[in-house]
Amino acid sequence: MVMAAAGLLASAAAQAGLLSVPNGYTPEKSWPVVISYQDNPSPELMKKTSYFLVHAGGRGTESRRKTIDYLKDLAKRYNIDPLRIYGTGFSRGGHEVLTLAWQHPHWYAAIAPVCNDLRQEPKVLRVRYLGHTPALLLHGDHDSFRKTGKRLHELMIAAGCQATYTTYPGGHSPKRPFKENVKLLTDFFDRHSLDPYPKRVVHLVEHKRYSRAFWVDATLTADKGGQAEVFKVAVGKGNRIDVEVTDKIAALDLHLTDKLVDMGKPVKVVWKGKTLYEGPAKAALTVKIREGKPYHRGPRKPLWEEINAIRAAAKYARPKPTTRPARN
Repeated sequence: MVMAAAGLLASAAAQAGLLSVPNGYTPEKSWPVVISYQDNPSPELMKKTSYFLVHAGGRGTESRRKTIDYLKDLAKRYNIDPLRIYGTGFSRGGHEVLTLAWQHPHWYAAIAPVCNDLRQEPKVLRVRYLGHTPALLLHGDHDSFRKTGKRLHELMIAAGCQATYTTYPGGHSPKRPFKENVKLLTDFFDRHSLDPYPKRVVHLVEHKRYSRAFWVDATLTADKGGQAEVFKVAVGKGNRIDVEVTDKIAALDLHLTDKLVDMGKPVKVVWKGKTLYEGPAKAALTVKIREGKPYHRGPRKPLWEEINAIRAAAKYARPKPTTRPARN
Protein backbone atom coordinates (compact mmCIF):
# COMPACT_ATOMS: atom_id res chain seq x y z
CA MET A 1 0.00 0.00 0.00
CA VAL A 2 2.86 2.35 0.90
CA MET A 3 4.61 1.56 -2.39
CA ALA A 4 1.39 2.20 -4.35
CA ALA A 5 0.93 5.58 -2.65
CA ALA A 6 4.55 6.48 -3.35
CA GLY A 7 4.00 5.58 -6.99
CA LEU A 8 1.02 7.92 -7.20
CA LEU A 9 3.02 10.78 -5.73
CA ALA A 10 6.01 10.09 -7.96
CA SER A 11 3.81 10.26 -11.04
CA ALA A 12 2.36 13.63 -9.97
CA ALA A 13 5.25 15.57 -11.49
CA ALA A 14 4.51 13.98 -14.85
CA GLN A 15 0.89 15.16 -14.88
CA ALA A 16 0.35 18.41 -16.74
CA GLY A 17 -0.11 21.34 -14.43
CA LEU A 18 0.01 19.42 -11.14
CA LEU A 19 2.46 21.02 -8.70
CA SER A 20 1.66 19.35 -5.40
CA VAL A 21 -0.43 16.64 -3.73
CA PRO A 22 -1.42 16.90 -0.04
CA ASN A 23 0.91 14.89 2.17
CA GLY A 24 -2.06 13.20 3.80
CA TYR A 25 -3.83 12.26 0.56
CA THR A 26 -5.99 9.15 0.64
CA PRO A 27 -8.63 8.22 -1.97
CA GLU A 28 -11.09 7.38 0.79
CA LYS A 29 -12.37 10.97 0.75
CA SER A 30 -12.52 13.85 -1.75
CA TRP A 31 -9.99 16.71 -1.65
CA PRO A 32 -10.11 20.40 -2.68
CA VAL A 33 -8.01 21.93 -5.48
CA VAL A 34 -6.39 25.35 -5.90
CA ILE A 35 -5.69 26.45 -9.49
CA SER A 36 -3.17 29.25 -10.03
CA TYR A 37 -2.88 31.26 -13.23
CA GLN A 38 0.37 33.23 -12.77
CA ASP A 39 3.10 32.57 -10.23
CA ASN A 40 2.09 29.91 -7.70
CA PRO A 41 1.63 29.35 -4.00
CA SER A 42 4.63 27.41 -2.65
CA PRO A 43 4.19 23.70 -3.51
CA GLU A 44 6.10 22.79 -0.34
CA LEU A 45 3.69 24.79 1.81
CA MET A 46 0.65 23.57 -0.09
CA LYS A 47 1.63 19.94 0.49
CA LYS A 48 1.10 20.56 4.19
CA THR A 49 -2.51 21.62 3.59
CA SER A 50 -5.51 19.62 2.35
CA TYR A 51 -5.31 21.24 -1.11
CA PHE A 52 -4.00 19.99 -4.44
CA LEU A 53 -2.14 22.72 -6.35
CA VAL A 54 -2.45 23.04 -10.13
CA HIS A 55 -0.92 25.64 -12.47
CA ALA A 56 -2.97 26.57 -15.57
CA GLY A 57 -1.12 29.64 -16.82
CA GLY A 58 -2.01 31.41 -20.03
CA ARG A 59 -4.55 33.87 -21.31
CA GLY A 60 -8.09 33.57 -22.55
CA THR A 61 -8.80 30.35 -24.43
CA GLU A 62 -5.45 28.84 -23.37
CA SER A 63 -6.07 29.13 -19.62
CA ARG A 64 -9.70 28.12 -20.06
CA ARG A 65 -8.69 24.96 -21.95
CA LYS A 66 -5.96 24.11 -19.47
CA THR A 67 -8.34 24.48 -16.53
CA ILE A 68 -10.80 22.04 -18.05
CA ASP A 69 -8.20 19.53 -19.26
CA TYR A 70 -6.03 19.58 -16.14
CA LEU A 71 -8.93 19.18 -13.73
CA LYS A 72 -10.46 16.33 -15.74
CA ASP A 73 -7.08 14.63 -15.94
CA LEU A 74 -6.55 15.13 -12.20
CA ALA A 75 -9.94 13.55 -11.48
CA LYS A 76 -8.86 10.36 -13.26
CA ARG A 77 -5.96 9.94 -10.82
CA TYR A 78 -7.14 11.45 -7.56
CA ASN A 79 -10.38 11.79 -5.65
CA ILE A 80 -10.90 15.55 -5.95
CA ASP A 81 -13.99 17.45 -4.81
CA PRO A 82 -15.71 19.15 -7.80
CA LEU A 83 -17.56 21.51 -5.46
CA ARG A 84 -14.30 22.71 -3.86
CA ILE A 85 -12.28 24.09 -6.79
CA TYR A 86 -10.62 27.46 -6.06
CA GLY A 87 -8.79 29.99 -8.21
CA THR A 88 -5.90 32.36 -7.56
CA GLY A 89 -3.15 34.12 -9.47
CA PHE A 90 -0.77 37.04 -9.22
CA SER A 91 -1.11 40.30 -11.20
CA ARG A 92 -2.20 39.29 -14.73
CA GLY A 93 -3.07 35.90 -13.25
CA GLY A 94 -5.42 37.62 -10.79
CA HIS A 95 -6.99 39.41 -13.76
CA GLU A 96 -7.36 36.01 -15.47
CA VAL A 97 -9.12 34.29 -12.58
CA LEU A 98 -11.58 37.18 -12.22
CA THR A 99 -12.42 36.91 -15.93
CA LEU A 100 -12.82 33.12 -15.86
CA ALA A 101 -15.05 33.37 -12.78
CA TRP A 102 -17.62 35.65 -14.43
CA GLN A 103 -17.46 33.62 -17.66
CA HIS A 104 -17.92 30.29 -15.81
CA PRO A 105 -19.58 31.02 -12.45
CA HIS A 106 -20.05 27.32 -11.65
CA TRP A 107 -16.31 26.54 -11.82
CA TYR A 108 -15.00 28.00 -8.57
CA ALA A 109 -16.26 27.76 -5.01
CA ALA A 110 -14.23 30.95 -4.32
CA ILE A 111 -11.33 32.95 -5.78
CA ALA A 112 -8.43 34.97 -4.35
CA PRO A 113 -6.76 37.20 -6.98
CA VAL A 114 -3.45 38.65 -5.72
CA CYS A 115 -2.44 42.19 -6.81
CA ASN A 116 -4.77 41.85 -9.80
CA ASP A 117 -4.34 44.36 -12.62
CA LEU A 118 -7.90 44.31 -14.00
CA ARG A 119 -8.28 47.96 -14.93
CA GLN A 120 -9.41 48.12 -18.58
CA GLU A 121 -12.93 49.21 -19.43
CA PRO A 122 -15.44 47.67 -19.98
CA LYS A 123 -13.99 44.62 -18.22
CA VAL A 124 -13.84 46.45 -14.89
CA LEU A 125 -17.63 46.74 -14.77
CA ARG A 126 -18.05 43.01 -15.38
CA VAL A 127 -16.93 42.16 -11.87
CA ARG A 128 -20.51 43.07 -10.91
CA TYR A 129 -21.48 39.66 -12.33
CA LEU A 130 -19.38 37.75 -9.80
CA GLY A 131 -22.33 37.44 -7.46
CA HIS A 132 -22.04 33.65 -7.28
CA THR A 133 -18.33 33.57 -6.45
CA PRO A 134 -16.93 34.73 -3.09
CA ALA A 135 -13.76 36.75 -3.78
CA LEU A 136 -10.82 37.75 -1.61
CA LEU A 137 -9.04 40.70 -3.26
CA LEU A 138 -5.48 40.65 -1.90
CA HIS A 139 -3.00 43.50 -2.42
CA GLY A 140 0.30 44.50 -0.92
CA ASP A 141 -0.11 47.70 1.11
CA HIS A 142 2.35 49.35 -1.34
CA ASP A 143 1.06 47.59 -4.46
CA SER A 144 0.79 49.87 -7.49
CA PHE A 145 -2.67 48.34 -8.18
CA ARG A 146 -4.20 49.09 -4.78
CA LYS A 147 -6.66 51.55 -6.32
CA THR A 148 -7.58 48.93 -8.92
CA GLY A 149 -8.48 46.48 -6.15
CA LYS A 150 -10.44 49.06 -4.17
CA ARG A 151 -12.51 50.08 -7.17
CA LEU A 152 -13.33 46.46 -8.01
CA HIS A 153 -14.29 45.85 -4.40
CA GLU A 154 -16.61 48.88 -4.36
CA LEU A 155 -18.31 47.77 -7.59
CA MET A 156 -18.76 44.23 -6.32
CA ILE A 157 -20.17 45.28 -2.95
CA ALA A 158 -22.60 47.69 -4.64
CA ALA A 159 -23.80 44.79 -6.83
CA GLY A 160 -24.32 42.50 -3.83
CA CYS A 161 -21.28 40.28 -4.43
CA GLN A 162 -19.43 38.47 -1.62
CA ALA A 163 -16.17 40.41 -1.86
CA THR A 164 -13.44 41.13 0.70
CA TYR A 165 -10.55 43.56 0.20
CA THR A 166 -7.42 42.86 2.29
CA THR A 167 -3.83 44.14 2.24
CA TYR A 168 -0.60 42.59 3.49
CA PRO A 169 2.88 44.11 4.05
CA GLY A 170 4.66 44.53 0.71
CA GLY A 171 4.41 45.91 -2.79
CA HIS A 172 3.45 44.35 -6.13
CA SER A 173 4.61 40.91 -5.08
CA PRO A 174 2.91 37.60 -4.18
CA LYS A 175 5.65 36.69 -1.71
CA ARG A 176 3.55 37.11 1.44
CA PRO A 177 0.43 35.06 0.48
CA PHE A 178 2.20 32.65 -1.92
CA LYS A 179 5.60 31.96 -0.37
CA GLU A 180 5.31 32.82 3.33
CA ASN A 181 1.75 32.25 4.53
CA VAL A 182 -0.59 30.30 2.24
CA LYS A 183 -3.13 30.28 5.11
CA LEU A 184 -4.18 33.73 3.85
CA LEU A 185 -5.63 31.77 0.91
CA THR A 186 -6.62 28.45 2.43
CA ASP A 187 -8.38 29.93 5.48
CA PHE A 188 -10.62 31.88 3.08
CA PHE A 189 -11.18 28.89 0.79
CA ASP A 190 -12.01 26.65 3.76
CA ARG A 191 -15.14 28.74 4.36
CA HIS A 192 -16.68 28.18 0.92
CA SER A 193 -18.05 25.38 -1.21
CA LEU A 194 -20.02 25.58 -4.45
CA ASP A 195 -23.81 25.38 -4.52
CA PRO A 196 -24.46 23.76 -7.92
CA TYR A 197 -28.19 24.56 -7.85
CA PRO A 198 -28.74 28.18 -6.78
CA LYS A 199 -32.39 29.14 -7.18
CA ARG A 200 -31.42 32.52 -8.61
CA VAL A 201 -28.90 32.68 -11.46
CA VAL A 202 -27.51 35.90 -12.95
CA HIS A 203 -25.04 35.59 -15.81
CA LEU A 204 -23.20 37.78 -18.31
CA VAL A 205 -22.81 36.09 -21.72
CA GLU A 206 -19.85 37.40 -23.73
CA HIS A 207 -19.74 34.55 -26.26
CA LYS A 208 -21.51 31.26 -26.93
CA ARG A 209 -18.52 29.49 -25.29
CA TYR A 210 -19.54 31.08 -21.99
CA SER A 211 -23.32 30.81 -22.32
CA ARG A 212 -23.92 28.43 -19.41
CA ALA A 213 -24.23 29.28 -15.73
CA PHE A 214 -25.12 26.44 -13.36
CA TRP A 215 -28.42 24.92 -14.59
CA VAL A 216 -29.21 27.61 -17.18
CA ASP A 217 -27.81 27.89 -20.72
CA ALA A 218 -28.47 30.59 -23.31
CA THR A 219 -28.72 30.71 -27.08
CA LEU A 220 -27.84 34.10 -28.57
CA THR A 221 -29.57 35.63 -31.57
CA ALA A 222 -26.31 35.42 -33.55
CA ASP A 223 -23.00 33.57 -33.29
CA LYS A 224 -20.44 36.30 -32.71
CA GLY A 225 -18.04 37.40 -30.00
CA GLY A 226 -17.72 40.63 -28.06
CA GLN A 227 -21.23 40.52 -26.66
CA ALA A 228 -22.43 41.49 -23.19
CA GLU A 229 -25.86 39.93 -22.85
CA VAL A 230 -27.38 39.12 -19.46
CA PHE A 231 -29.94 36.65 -18.20
CA LYS A 232 -31.55 36.44 -14.77
CA VAL A 233 -33.52 33.34 -13.84
CA ALA A 234 -35.23 32.84 -10.47
CA VAL A 235 -37.22 29.91 -9.06
CA GLY A 236 -40.15 31.06 -6.95
CA LYS A 237 -43.08 29.56 -5.09
CA GLY A 238 -45.44 27.18 -6.82
CA ASN A 239 -42.88 25.93 -9.36
CA ARG A 240 -42.81 29.34 -11.06
CA ILE A 241 -39.62 30.40 -12.84
CA ASP A 242 -39.23 34.08 -13.74
CA VAL A 243 -36.90 35.07 -16.56
CA GLU A 244 -35.26 38.39 -17.46
CA VAL A 245 -33.05 38.69 -20.54
CA THR A 246 -31.40 41.38 -22.64
CA ASP A 247 -32.15 41.91 -26.32
CA LYS A 248 -29.80 39.38 -27.95
CA ILE A 249 -30.75 36.26 -26.02
CA ALA A 250 -33.04 34.09 -28.14
CA ALA A 251 -33.71 31.10 -25.87
CA LEU A 252 -32.83 29.51 -22.54
CA ASP A 253 -32.24 25.86 -21.72
CA LEU A 254 -33.30 25.05 -18.15
CA HIS A 255 -31.85 21.87 -16.64
CA LEU A 256 -34.28 21.14 -13.82
CA THR A 257 -33.99 18.80 -10.83
CA ASP A 258 -35.79 18.22 -7.53
CA LYS A 259 -33.20 20.51 -5.94
CA LEU A 260 -34.83 23.39 -7.84
CA VAL A 261 -38.50 22.53 -8.34
CA ASP A 262 -41.00 19.80 -7.52
CA MET A 263 -40.46 17.58 -10.57
CA GLY A 264 -43.80 15.88 -9.92
CA LYS A 265 -45.78 19.07 -10.50
CA PRO A 266 -46.27 21.44 -13.47
CA VAL A 267 -43.76 24.25 -14.06
CA LYS A 268 -44.55 27.75 -15.25
CA VAL A 269 -41.90 29.93 -16.94
CA VAL A 270 -42.70 33.64 -17.23
CA TRP A 271 -40.99 36.53 -19.06
CA LYS A 272 -42.35 40.09 -18.87
CA GLY A 273 -45.72 38.77 -17.70
CA LYS A 274 -45.90 36.40 -20.69
CA THR A 275 -46.03 32.65 -20.08
CA LEU A 276 -43.28 31.01 -22.13
CA TYR A 277 -44.07 27.52 -20.89
CA GLU A 278 -46.61 25.85 -18.63
CA GLY A 279 -46.62 22.09 -18.32
CA PRO A 280 -44.82 19.08 -16.88
CA ALA A 281 -41.44 19.63 -15.25
CA LYS A 282 -38.69 18.32 -17.51
CA ALA A 283 -35.03 17.57 -16.87
CA ALA A 284 -34.22 19.57 -20.02
CA LEU A 285 -36.64 22.37 -20.86
CA THR A 286 -36.04 24.94 -23.63
CA VAL A 287 -38.00 28.19 -23.65
CA LYS A 288 -37.91 30.40 -26.75
CA ILE A 289 -37.94 34.15 -26.23
CA ARG A 290 -37.33 35.59 -29.68
CA GLU A 291 -36.09 34.62 -33.14
CA GLY A 292 -32.40 34.15 -33.75
CA LYS A 293 -30.07 32.81 -36.41
CA PRO A 294 -29.44 29.10 -35.71
CA TYR A 295 -25.84 28.07 -34.99
CA HIS A 296 -24.07 24.93 -33.83
CA ARG A 297 -23.62 24.53 -30.11
CA GLY A 298 -22.29 21.27 -28.75
CA PRO A 299 -23.25 19.72 -25.40
CA ARG A 300 -21.97 21.67 -22.41
CA LYS A 301 -22.32 20.09 -19.03
CA PRO A 302 -21.08 22.06 -16.03
CA LEU A 303 -17.48 21.21 -15.15
CA TRP A 304 -18.38 19.88 -11.69
CA GLU A 305 -20.75 17.38 -13.32
CA GLU A 306 -18.07 16.19 -15.77
CA ILE A 307 -15.61 15.72 -12.92
CA ASN A 308 -18.19 13.72 -10.96
CA ALA A 309 -18.68 11.38 -13.93
CA ILE A 310 -14.91 10.85 -14.20
CA ARG A 311 -14.65 10.15 -10.47
CA ALA A 312 -17.44 7.57 -10.67
CA ALA A 313 -15.51 5.65 -13.36
CA ALA A 314 -12.04 6.06 -11.81
CA LYS A 315 -10.16 3.05 -10.47
CA TYR A 316 -9.69 4.61 -7.04
CA ALA A 317 -13.47 4.85 -6.65
CA ARG A 318 -14.11 1.14 -7.17
CA PRO A 319 -14.98 -0.90 -4.06
CA LYS A 320 -12.07 -2.88 -2.65
CA PRO A 321 -12.55 -6.55 -1.70
CA THR A 322 -12.91 -7.08 2.04
CA THR A 323 -11.62 -10.67 1.97
CA ARG A 324 -8.99 -12.47 -0.03
CA PRO A 325 -10.23 -14.97 -2.63
CA ALA A 326 -10.00 -18.58 -1.52
CA ARG A 327 -7.15 -20.62 -2.96
CA ASN A 328 -7.95 -23.61 -5.13
